[in-house]
Amino acid sequence: MSALVLIDLDIRNEQDMAKYEDAAIALLAQHGARPIVRDLKPVPYEGEWTPNFVVVLEFPSKEAVRRFYDSPEYEPLKQMRFKAAKSNGIVVVDTLSG
Repeated sequence: MSALVLIDLDIRNEQDMAKYEDAAIALLAQHGARPIVRDLKPVPYEGEWTPNFVVVLEFPSKEAVRRFYDSPEYEPLKQMRFKAAKSNGIVVVDTLSG
């Protein structure tokens, strides 16, 4: 069952974030994941959440998300992202099609 990762980023350094994205996309593919949404100007329509920069990634499973996030290959990229942006993220699992 696929898992989606939803991330809201507050970019602090656009150049470093661009470097991170280039490297992360290649590593995501190695983990069977793919970016499906990248929106620099999401439009809030309800509630008080005002996202900054939304990214949605699709992984083969929730376990694949954890393997990617905890992988030694991702650790330096994760540190790069921590310096380039503040983020909030969640993992959701598609149970409607199962």
